Amino acid sequence: MGQTYRRVALTTFIVLLIGCGFYLLIEVAEFFLLVFAGILLAVIFCGLTEWIVRKFNFRRGWALLLVVVVVLGAISSIGWFIAPTVIDQLSEMRETIPKALARVREWVAGHSWGRNLVKEIPAQTSDLMPRRGTLLSRISNIFSSTLGVLANIILVIMTALFFSVNPRLYTHGFVKLFAPHYRTRMLDVLAKCYATLKLWLLAMLLSMTIIGVSTAIGYTLLGLPLAITLGVLSFFLAFIPTIGAYGAAVPAALVALTQDPKTALYVILMYIGIQMLETYLITPIIFQRTVKLPPALLLFNQVLFGILLGALGLLLAAPILTVAMVLIRELYIKDVLEQNGVGKGLISEAGT
Repeated sequence: MGQTYRRVALTTFIVLLIGCGFYLLIEVAEFFLLVFAGILLAVIFCGLTEWIVRKFNFRRGWALLLVVVVVLGAISSIGWFIAPTVIDQLSEMRETIPKALARVREWVAGHSWGRNLVKEIPAQTSDLMPRRGTLLSRISNIFSSTLGVLANIILVIMTALFFSVNPRLYTHGFVKLFAPHYRTRMLDVLAKCYATLKLWLLAMLLSMTIIGVSTAIGYTLLGLPLAITLGVLSFFLAFIPTIGAYGAAVPAALVALTQDPKTALYVILMYIGIQMLETYLITPIIFQRTVKLPPALLLFNQVLFGILLGALGLLLAAPILTVAMVLIRELYIKDVLEQNGVGKGLISEAGT
Protein backbone atom coordinates (compact mmCIF):
# COMPACT_ATOMS: atom_id res chain seq x y z
CA MET A 1 0.00 0.00 0.00
CA GLY A 2 2.78 2.40 0.93
CA GLN A 3 4.57 1.61 -2.32
CA THR A 4 1.42 2.52 -4.26
CA TYR A 5 1.22 5.87 -2.49
CA ARG A 6 4.86 6.53 -3.29
CA ARG A 7 4.27 5.79 -6.99
CA VAL A 8 1.24 8.07 -7.08
CA ALA A 9 3.19 10.82 -5.31
CA LEU A 10 6.14 10.40 -7.67
CA THR A 11 3.88 10.49 -10.74
CA THR A 12 2.10 13.59 -9.45
CA PHE A 13 5.45 15.27 -8.78
CA ILE A 14 6.69 14.48 -12.29
CA VAL A 15 3.48 15.80 -13.86
CA LEU A 16 3.70 19.00 -11.80
CA LEU A 17 7.39 19.37 -12.69
CA ILE A 18 6.62 19.03 -16.42
CA GLY A 19 3.76 21.52 -16.09
CA CYS A 20 6.03 24.03 -14.32
CA GLY A 21 8.63 23.49 -17.02
CA PHE A 22 6.13 24.29 -19.77
CA TYR A 23 4.92 27.34 -17.84
CA LEU A 24 8.45 28.69 -17.40
CA LEU A 25 9.20 27.96 -21.06
CA ILE A 26 6.19 30.00 -22.16
CA GLU A 27 7.10 32.81 -19.75
CA VAL A 28 10.60 33.17 -21.23
CA ALA A 29 9.56 32.16 -24.75
CA GLU A 30 9.97 35.71 -26.06
CA PHE A 31 13.68 35.59 -25.24
CA PHE A 32 14.17 32.34 -27.15
CA LEU A 33 12.13 33.69 -30.07
CA LEU A 34 14.37 36.76 -30.22
CA VAL A 35 17.44 34.52 -30.18
CA PHE A 36 15.94 32.47 -33.02
CA ALA A 37 15.25 35.70 -34.94
CA GLY A 38 18.92 36.57 -34.44
CA ILE A 39 19.86 33.16 -35.80
CA LEU A 40 17.72 33.79 -38.89
CA LEU A 41 19.48 37.09 -39.50
CA ALA A 42 22.83 35.38 -38.91
CA VAL A 43 21.90 32.79 -41.54
CA ILE A 44 21.35 35.64 -44.02
CA PHE A 45 24.67 37.27 -43.10
CA CYS A 46 26.61 33.99 -43.31
CA GLY A 47 24.96 32.91 -46.54
CA LEU A 48 25.79 36.17 -48.31
CA THR A 49 29.30 36.14 -46.82
CA GLU A 50 29.98 32.63 -48.10
CA TRP A 51 28.74 33.64 -51.56
CA ILE A 52 31.07 36.66 -51.69
CA VAL A 53 34.03 34.60 -50.46
CA ARG A 54 33.32 31.92 -53.07
CA LYS A 55 32.75 34.33 -55.97
CA PHE A 56 35.30 37.07 -55.27
CA ASN A 57 37.82 35.28 -53.05
CA PHE A 58 37.52 37.86 -50.25
CA ARG A 59 38.71 37.18 -46.73
CA ARG A 60 35.75 36.16 -44.58
CA GLY A 61 36.06 39.06 -42.15
CA TRP A 62 36.01 41.68 -44.89
CA ALA A 63 33.21 39.89 -46.71
CA LEU A 64 31.09 39.79 -43.54
CA LEU A 65 31.72 43.49 -42.92
CA LEU A 66 30.66 44.27 -46.49
CA VAL A 67 27.49 42.18 -46.11
CA VAL A 68 26.48 43.83 -42.83
CA VAL A 69 27.06 47.32 -44.22
CA VAL A 70 25.21 46.57 -47.48
CA VAL A 71 22.22 44.83 -45.83
CA LEU A 72 21.72 47.37 -43.05
CA GLY A 73 22.47 50.22 -45.45
CA ALA A 74 19.98 48.90 -48.01
CA ILE A 75 17.26 48.56 -45.35
CA SER A 76 17.98 52.08 -44.10
CA SER A 77 18.03 53.53 -47.63
CA ILE A 78 14.78 51.85 -48.61
CA GLY A 79 13.21 53.07 -45.40
CA TRP A 80 14.56 56.57 -46.01
CA PHE A 81 13.05 56.83 -49.51
CA ILE A 82 9.81 54.91 -48.93
CA ALA A 83 9.06 55.98 -45.36
CA PRO A 84 7.75 59.50 -46.23
CA THR A 85 5.28 58.09 -48.77
CA VAL A 86 4.23 55.28 -46.46
CA ILE A 87 3.78 57.66 -43.50
CA ASP A 88 1.65 60.02 -45.60
CA GLN A 89 -0.47 57.16 -46.87
CA LEU A 90 -0.79 55.70 -43.37
CA SER A 91 -2.15 59.02 -42.11
CA GLU A 92 -4.54 59.00 -45.04
CA MET A 93 -5.49 55.42 -44.22
CA ARG A 94 -6.46 56.50 -40.70
CA GLU A 95 -9.18 58.59 -42.32
CA THR A 96 -10.06 56.10 -45.03
CA ILE A 97 -10.56 52.97 -42.91
CA PRO A 98 -13.22 54.52 -40.61
CA LYS A 99 -15.19 55.62 -43.68
CA ALA A 100 -15.04 52.09 -45.06
CA LEU A 101 -16.11 50.64 -41.73
CA ALA A 102 -19.02 53.09 -41.63
CA ARG A 103 -20.15 51.89 -45.06
CA VAL A 104 -19.91 48.28 -43.89
CA ARG A 105 -21.92 49.22 -40.81
CA GLU A 106 -24.63 50.80 -42.95
CA TRP A 107 -24.77 47.74 -45.20
CA VAL A 108 -25.02 45.38 -42.21
CA ALA A 109 -27.71 47.57 -40.62
CA GLY A 110 -29.79 47.23 -43.78
CA HIS A 111 -30.36 43.55 -43.04
CA SER A 112 -32.49 42.13 -40.26
CA TRP A 113 -29.77 39.76 -39.10
CA GLY A 114 -27.31 42.63 -38.69
CA ARG A 115 -29.38 45.15 -36.73
CA ASN A 116 -28.69 43.63 -33.32
CA LEU A 117 -25.01 43.35 -34.23
CA VAL A 118 -24.82 47.01 -35.22
CA LYS A 119 -26.30 48.07 -31.88
CA GLU A 120 -23.23 46.68 -30.14
CA ILE A 121 -20.85 48.69 -32.35
CA PRO A 122 -20.16 52.34 -31.43
CA ALA A 123 -21.68 54.68 -33.98
CA GLN A 124 -18.81 57.16 -33.76
CA THR A 125 -15.15 56.27 -34.02
CA SER A 126 -14.49 58.77 -31.25
CA ASP A 127 -16.25 56.38 -28.88
CA LEU A 128 -13.38 54.01 -29.45
CA MET A 129 -10.80 56.57 -28.32
CA PRO A 130 -9.53 56.47 -24.74
CA ARG A 131 -10.93 58.83 -22.14
CA ARG A 132 -8.90 61.86 -21.16
CA GLY A 133 -8.04 60.32 -17.81
CA THR A 134 -6.43 57.30 -19.45
CA LEU A 135 -4.77 59.17 -22.33
CA LEU A 136 -1.54 59.80 -20.41
CA SER A 137 -1.22 56.14 -19.45
CA ARG A 138 -1.82 55.12 -23.08
CA ILE A 139 0.91 57.49 -24.26
CA SER A 140 3.34 56.15 -21.67
CA ASN A 141 2.51 52.57 -22.70
CA ILE A 142 3.15 53.41 -26.36
CA PHE A 143 6.46 55.04 -25.43
CA SER A 144 7.58 52.07 -23.33
CA SER A 145 6.50 49.57 -26.00
CA THR A 146 8.42 51.54 -28.65
CA LEU A 147 11.55 51.39 -26.51
CA GLY A 148 10.95 47.66 -26.02
CA VAL A 149 10.71 47.11 -29.78
CA LEU A 150 13.93 49.05 -30.36
CA ALA A 151 15.68 47.05 -27.63
CA ASN A 152 14.48 43.79 -29.21
CA ILE A 153 15.71 44.89 -32.65
CA ILE A 154 19.12 45.75 -31.21
CA LEU A 155 19.22 42.37 -29.42
CA VAL A 156 18.41 40.52 -32.67
CA ILE A 157 21.07 42.43 -34.63
CA MET A 158 23.75 41.92 -31.96
CA THR A 159 22.90 38.22 -31.69
CA ALA A 160 23.19 37.87 -35.47
CA LEU A 161 26.55 39.65 -35.48
CA PHE A 162 27.97 37.47 -32.69
CA PHE A 163 26.83 34.27 -34.44
CA SER A 164 28.08 35.47 -37.83
CA VAL A 165 31.56 36.49 -36.69
CA ASN A 166 32.42 33.02 -35.38
CA PRO A 167 29.66 30.46 -36.01
CA ARG A 168 32.06 27.57 -35.38
CA LEU A 169 32.47 28.67 -31.77
CA TYR A 170 28.74 28.31 -31.05
CA THR A 171 28.04 25.20 -33.14
CA HIS A 172 30.96 23.23 -31.70
CA GLY A 173 30.17 24.50 -28.22
CA PHE A 174 26.60 23.24 -28.58
CA VAL A 175 27.73 19.89 -29.98
CA LYS A 176 29.93 19.29 -26.90
CA LEU A 177 26.73 18.82 -24.90
CA PHE A 178 26.31 15.44 -26.64
CA ALA A 179 28.24 12.20 -26.32
CA PRO A 180 31.60 12.17 -28.19
CA HIS A 181 30.55 9.42 -30.60
CA TYR A 182 27.47 11.44 -31.64
CA ARG A 183 29.07 14.86 -32.13
CA THR A 184 29.96 14.36 -35.79
CA ARG A 185 26.36 13.40 -36.52
CA MET A 186 25.08 16.49 -34.67
CA LEU A 187 27.39 18.73 -36.69
CA ASP A 188 25.96 17.18 -39.86
CA VAL A 189 22.39 17.81 -38.63
CA LEU A 190 23.20 21.42 -37.75
CA ALA A 191 24.71 21.90 -41.21
CA LYS A 192 21.51 20.58 -42.80
CA CYS A 193 19.41 22.91 -40.63
CA TYR A 194 21.57 25.84 -41.73
CA ALA A 195 21.36 24.90 -45.43
CA THR A 196 17.59 24.42 -45.24
CA LEU A 197 17.04 27.73 -43.44
CA LYS A 198 19.26 29.53 -45.94
CA LEU A 199 17.32 28.21 -48.91
CA TRP A 200 13.99 28.80 -47.16
CA LEU A 201 14.83 32.44 -46.39
CA LEU A 202 15.98 33.03 -49.97
CA ALA A 203 12.77 31.48 -51.29
CA MET A 204 10.66 33.54 -48.88
CA LEU A 205 12.41 36.77 -49.90
CA LEU A 206 11.73 36.06 -53.59
CA SER A 207 8.11 35.15 -52.87
CA MET A 208 7.59 38.26 -50.70
CA THR A 209 9.09 40.49 -53.38
CA ILE A 210 6.88 39.03 -56.11
CA ILE A 211 3.75 39.40 -53.98
CA GLY A 212 4.59 42.93 -52.79
CA VAL A 213 5.49 44.27 -56.23
CA SER A 214 2.57 42.56 -58.02
CA THR A 215 0.00 43.81 -55.50
CA ALA A 216 1.37 47.36 -55.63
CA ILE A 217 1.26 47.34 -59.44
CA GLY A 218 -2.20 45.78 -59.45
CA TYR A 219 -3.60 48.32 -56.98
CA THR A 220 -2.09 51.13 -59.02
CA LEU A 221 -3.67 49.85 -62.24
CA LEU A 222 -7.03 49.61 -60.46
CA GLY A 223 -6.66 53.25 -59.37
CA LEU A 224 -6.69 52.28 -55.70
CA PRO A 225 -5.33 54.92 -53.32
CA LEU A 226 -2.53 54.01 -50.88
CA ALA A 227 -1.20 51.46 -53.38
CA ILE A 228 2.42 51.72 -52.20
CA THR A 229 1.53 51.32 -48.52
CA LEU A 230 -0.73 48.36 -49.25
CA GLY A 231 2.01 46.78 -51.40
CA VAL A 232 4.57 47.22 -48.61
CA LEU A 233 2.08 45.70 -46.16
CA SER A 234 1.56 42.72 -48.48
CA PHE A 235 5.34 42.30 -48.78
CA PHE A 236 5.90 42.05 -45.02
CA LEU A 237 2.80 40.00 -44.24
CA ALA A 238 3.78 37.50 -46.95
CA PHE A 239 6.47 36.31 -44.51
CA ILE A 240 3.57 34.70 -42.58
CA PRO A 241 2.29 32.00 -44.96
CA THR A 242 -1.48 31.69 -45.46
CA ILE A 243 -2.57 33.91 -42.56
CA GLY A 244 -0.50 36.95 -43.59
CA ALA A 245 -1.76 36.84 -47.17
CA TYR A 246 -5.41 37.09 -46.16
CA GLY A 247 -4.61 39.64 -43.46
CA ALA A 248 -3.10 41.94 -46.10
CA ALA A 249 -6.23 41.71 -48.24
CA VAL A 250 -8.54 43.15 -45.55
CA PRO A 251 -7.22 46.76 -45.46
CA ALA A 252 -7.01 46.78 -49.27
CA ALA A 253 -10.66 45.76 -49.56
CA LEU A 254 -11.69 48.38 -46.98
CA VAL A 255 -9.82 51.13 -48.82
CA ALA A 256 -11.43 50.06 -52.11
CA LEU A 257 -14.84 50.05 -50.44
CA THR A 258 -14.60 53.81 -49.83
CA GLN A 259 -14.54 54.34 -53.59
CA ASP A 260 -16.91 51.77 -55.02
CA PRO A 261 -18.13 48.27 -54.08
CA LYS A 262 -17.20 47.18 -57.60
CA THR A 263 -13.61 48.33 -56.99
CA ALA A 264 -13.56 46.33 -53.76
CA LEU A 265 -14.72 43.27 -55.69
CA TYR A 266 -11.96 43.79 -58.28
CA VAL A 267 -9.38 44.12 -55.50
CA ILE A 268 -10.53 40.90 -53.88
CA LEU A 269 -10.54 39.03 -57.20
CA MET A 270 -7.09 40.38 -58.06
CA TYR A 271 -5.71 39.36 -54.67
CA ILE A 272 -7.22 35.88 -55.00
CA GLY A 273 -5.61 35.58 -58.43
CA ILE A 274 -2.20 36.63 -57.09
CA GLN A 275 -2.50 34.17 -54.20
CA MET A 276 -3.48 31.33 -56.52
CA LEU A 277 -0.54 32.16 -58.78
CA GLU A 278 1.74 32.25 -55.75
CA THR A 279 0.33 29.00 -54.31
CA TYR A 280 0.26 26.87 -57.45
CA LEU A 281 3.11 28.30 -59.53
CA ILE A 282 5.55 30.51 -57.60
CA THR A 283 5.73 28.45 -54.39
CA PRO A 284 6.30 25.04 -56.07
CA ILE A 285 9.08 26.48 -58.24
CA ILE A 286 10.81 28.55 -55.55
CA PHE A 287 10.42 26.10 -52.67
CA GLN A 288 11.19 22.89 -54.58
CA ARG A 289 14.65 22.59 -52.94
CA THR A 290 13.54 23.37 -49.41
CA VAL A 291 11.47 21.54 -46.82
CA LYS A 292 7.89 21.13 -47.98
CA LEU A 293 5.71 22.20 -45.05
CA PRO A 294 2.32 20.44 -44.92
CA PRO A 295 -0.27 23.26 -45.17
CA ALA A 296 -2.51 21.94 -42.37
CA LEU A 297 0.44 21.38 -40.03
CA LEU A 298 1.76 24.86 -40.82
CA LEU A 299 -1.63 26.44 -40.11
CA PHE A 300 -2.06 24.58 -36.81
CA ASN A 301 1.48 25.56 -35.81
CA GLN A 302 0.81 29.22 -36.62
CA VAL A 303 -2.43 29.25 -34.63
CA LEU A 304 -0.77 27.55 -31.65
CA PHE A 305 2.25 29.87 -31.66
CA GLY A 306 -0.01 32.88 -32.12
CA ILE A 307 -2.16 31.93 -29.12
CA LEU A 308 0.70 30.98 -26.81
CA LEU A 309 3.42 33.40 -27.90
CA GLY A 310 1.63 36.30 -29.59
CA ALA A 311 2.62 38.16 -32.74
CA LEU A 312 6.30 37.22 -32.55
CA GLY A 313 5.40 33.54 -32.30
CA LEU A 314 3.08 33.84 -35.29
CA LEU A 315 5.84 35.58 -37.26
CA LEU A 316 8.44 32.88 -36.56
CA ALA A 317 6.14 29.85 -36.64
CA ALA A 318 7.03 28.87 -40.23
CA PRO A 319 10.86 28.95 -39.91
CA ILE A 320 10.66 27.16 -36.55
CA LEU A 321 8.54 24.45 -38.16
CA THR A 322 11.08 24.25 -41.00
CA VAL A 323 13.89 23.52 -38.54
CA ALA A 324 11.67 21.12 -36.58
CA MET A 325 10.92 19.13 -39.75
CA VAL A 326 14.66 18.75 -40.44
CA LEU A 327 15.35 17.66 -36.84
CA ILE A 328 12.49 15.14 -36.85
CA ARG A 329 13.59 13.70 -40.18
CA GLU A 330 17.26 13.42 -39.25
CA LEU A 331 17.23 12.61 -35.52
CA TYR A 332 14.04 10.60 -35.18
CA ILE A 333 13.11 9.05 -38.51
CA LYS A 334 16.65 8.28 -39.72
CA ASP A 335 18.53 7.77 -36.45
CA VAL A 336 15.81 6.04 -34.43
CA LEU A 337 13.17 4.45 -36.65
CA GLU A 338 15.14 3.52 -39.75
CA GLN A 339 18.33 2.63 -37.89
CA ASN A 340 16.42 0.20 -35.67
CA GLY A 341 14.46 -1.21 -38.59
CA VAL A 342 11.13 0.21 -37.44
CA GLY A 343 10.60 2.42 -40.49
CA LYS A 344 11.64 -0.33 -42.92
CA GLY A 345 9.23 -2.75 -41.25
CA LEU A 346 6.36 -0.31 -41.56
CA ILE A 347 7.15 0.34 -45.22
CA SER A 348 7.34 -3.38 -46.01
CA GLU A 349 4.03 -4.03 -44.22
CA ALA A 350 2.40 -1.20 -46.15
CA GLY A 351 3.74 -2.65 -49.39
CA THR A 352 2.21 -6.04 -48.70
